[in-house]
Amino acid sequence: MLREKKLILLIVFLLLLGACAPVAELETTEPPLPTLTNTALPATETPVPTATATNTAIPPTATATQTLVPTATVTPHPGFSNLFKFYQAWTFEDITYFYFMNAYVDDTIYAIVDDLEGKTYPLTCPLDQTYPQDLRCYSEELFKGKKEYKVTFFADPERQYPFYEEVVETKLDETYLTYDNCEAEYRIYDGKCYSAMTCYDDDGNVVYSYDNIPDTGNFEGFTVPCP
Repeated sequence: MLREKKLILLIVFLLLLGACAPVAELETTEPPLPTLTNTALPATETPVPTATATNTAIPPTATATQTLVPTATVTPHPGFSNLFKFYQAWTFEDITYFYFMNAYVDDTIYAIVDDLEGKTYPLTCPLDQTYPQDLRCYSEELFKGKKEYKVTFFADPERQYPFYEEVVETKLDETYLTYDNCEAEYRIYDGKCYSAMTCYDDDGNVVYSYDNIPDTGNFEGFTVPCP
């Protein structure tokens, strides 16, 4: 028993002795640092220069140019001769005629007829083929029933440049224009055509009579209807 006690005491003593002994320091081992090597980096992509905007001269656009339409140059009309005069007006097949004597112009001229009540009609006045010194004007409109008309002559077909104006007295108001029963005679004196006409109604009464045949002059014969 005593022996066991001594053994126990010995164990305790050894334990106490171990507890008081200095603790050995543990060596800490540092992990090796990585070795840096100069490894060539892969070549980076060389940036491609972007397109630089340049001030390229742009071809000039077509410039709108004003095209000038040639306008007709109207020569001042020399006018008619001192003997110019209105002869007469009549209708035939839906055409109205105005005849003027002694115009002495070189080419066709133009006119406007005004009935003095607001209605106007265009006239084209070519030279008479038989008597080129005269004008045989015509309108493709049938107008009648009035006695006086104002005729204005123009130097251009657009009728913008008047040079002569006259109020003429016609017989377009006469009722004979609506009658078919007429007797007419046409004669040439000294190169001019003159006429005489008499018209009757259904009962034989004279409704119209006209005669401008001269009493004197050089009679050159009968002719077809003339103005």
